[in-house]
Amino acid sequence: MEPIMVLLINEEEELPLDIRTKLLQFSIIVLLIQLSAPGISQVEECTIGVACGAATQDGRPMIWKTRDYISELDNEVRYNPHMKYKFIYVAGAGNSSSVRMGVNEHGLAIVNSTSTDLDEGSPTGLLNGELMRDGLGNCLTIEEFQVYLDETNLIGRRSNGNFAVIDSTGAASMFEIGETKYWRYDASDDAEGYILRTNFSINGGGSTGTERLIRTVALVNDFYSGDSLNYRSILRHQMRDFSDNSSRPIPVPFNGSMGGRPYGYIETDVSICRNSSVSASVITGVLPDEFPELSTMWTILGQPASSVALPYWPIGYTPHESDGIITAQLCDVANQIKQHLFDYAGDGSFIYTYKLLDENGGGLWTKTFPYEDKVFDGVDELLSGWRTGVELPRSHMKAVEDSLALKTYHYLQTCLGFILSDGSAINQRGNSSAVYPNPYTAESMLAYELSEVSNVRIEIYTISGVLLEVESFTHQLPGYHHYRLENKGTTYPDGVLLLKLSINSRTETHRIIKNSGNQ
Repeated sequence: MEPIMVLLINEEEELPLDIRTKLLQFSIIVLLIQLSAPGISQVEECTIGVACGAATQDGRPMIWKTRDYISELDNEVRYNPHMKYKFIYVAGAGNSSSVRMGVNEHGLAIVNSTSTDLDEGSPTGLLNGELMRDGLGNCLTIEEFQVYLDETNLIGRRSNGNFAVIDSTGAASMFEIGETKYWRYDASDDAEGYILRTNFSINGGGSTGTERLIRTVALVNDFYSGDSLNYRSILRHQMRDFSDNSSRPIPVPFNGSMGGRPYGYIETDVSICRNSSVSASVITGVLPDEFPELSTMWTILGQPASSVALPYWPIGYTPHESDGIITAQLCDVANQIKQHLFDYAGDGSFIYTYKLLDENGGGLWTKTFPYEDKVFDGVDELLSGWRTGVELPRSHMKAVEDSLALKTYHYLQTCLGFILSDGSAINQRGNSSAVYPNPYTAESMLAYELSEVSNVRIEIYTISGVLLEVESFTHQLPGYHHYRLENKGTTYPDGVLLLKLSINSRTETHRIIKNSGNQ
C-alpha cells in the first residue's frame, strides 16, 4: 500500500478545486501551515516538471528544472563528445562528471530533483548526476533508460531523486529512483498530461518543498488551462515566480514591508525563484519526424531573476561565454547582478523588488525581458525553418549559439552597469550609459544604450584636462553598445579620470578611478 502523505496548512487557506485535484496524484491531502522562515538551503532542492505533447501548446514533450544549490553558484553549459552518444548539459563549474540537466544528440533529455525521502543507498553506487550522465551518454530512449535502471538495481545506486525524462519518440515520464528500486509514471497517463515534483516522492512519504509544489501546480495548471504550456511561460513566469510561506504569489514590485525588512524587500526562501537558485533549463523535445538534434535546451545561467535564457543544441561544443576555462562569463555577470538584487545585509534571502521593476517603468526586467523576447522570437522563426529542411543546418545552429552568447554577455554587462549606477540610468526611457567595472580593471568598458540613430563621441581626460583618448561613431544604430577602455592602446595613468560621452546634443561625464593594483 502506498503511503498517504498528510501536510498541514493554514485552515484559513482554501485551495482551488483544480489545484487540490492535481495534488491528489501524489495521494496527498494538502493543507499548508505557516512556517517560520528557514535559512537558505545548503542542499540541492529543485523544482521540476515533465509534460507530454498532448499537454503542451506545440505538441512537443517538454521537461524543466530550476536548480537550487547555493554551494555551487557557478554553473556552465557543456558538451560531452566522449561517450557512446554526445550530449550537452548543465553542470557546476569544474565538476564535469555530474550532469544537472541535459539532452543528447538523439533527443533523450533528463532533469532531476533530489528526493530527500528516498534511500540514498551505499557509498559506492552512482550519484544522481552520474546516473544522468550515463543515461544521456548511453541511452537512445526512455525504454533504454529504464533497462539501464533495471541493471543498476542489481548493484545499487547512491541515487535518491525524481527524474523527468523525454525522448524523440514523444515519450515523457517521471521516475522516482532510490538505491535498488525505481517507480515510473508516464505523463500521458495523467489527466492533464504533466507531472510535477519538488523534493519528495509518492513512495518516500516526505514533504520537503511543499510550498514550491503547491505554487508550481497552480502556475502550470493556469498555463495548461489557457493553452500556454510552453517554454516561454515556464521560463518567464514559473521560473521567476515569488511566493510566500502559504504559496501565495508576491507581486513585483512589492508595495509593503515583510518581516521587519525595508520597504519593497521580500523573502524568497520558499519561492520557486529564490536566493539559492543557480540555473534553470527548459528542454523542448521534437516531433517524431523531426531531427532529434533540434531538441532545444533553453538555459538561464545564474539566478533566474538576474539573467536571460539562451538556446543550446546537442550539436557541438558550447560557446566560450557559457563554458569558460574556470567559470562561464554569462554566469559570472549574472551572479554580479544577483548580488545587487539580493543586497539586504541582514539576510541574503531577501531581494529588493524595485530593482526588478518599479512604478515608473524602470528596473532590470524592463531591460532583460524585452531582450529575451527578441531572442525567443528570432529562435522560434529559425526553428520553424530548420524543422522543415532536408538537412540539419549544424553550422548555422552553432553560429546562432555563439552569436547569442556573446551578445548576451555584453548586454548583461550593460545591465549590470545600470544597476551599479544606483539604478538612475535604468529608469531613463531614452539614452543611458554606465562605466563598468569601476574602479578600473583590465575589463572595464563604457556600456551605453541608444534610443535612436545617434552620433556618438567618447573622450577620456585626466583630472587636469589632458586628453588621453577620443573615438567617434557616426549614425550609430539604436540598441546597446560597449566600448572597451584603453581601446587604442593608450595606457591610462593611475588616479581619477574623466570620461565624456556625447550623444547628439547631450553630454554626460563619468568619473573613473584607476589604480594599477586593480588590474
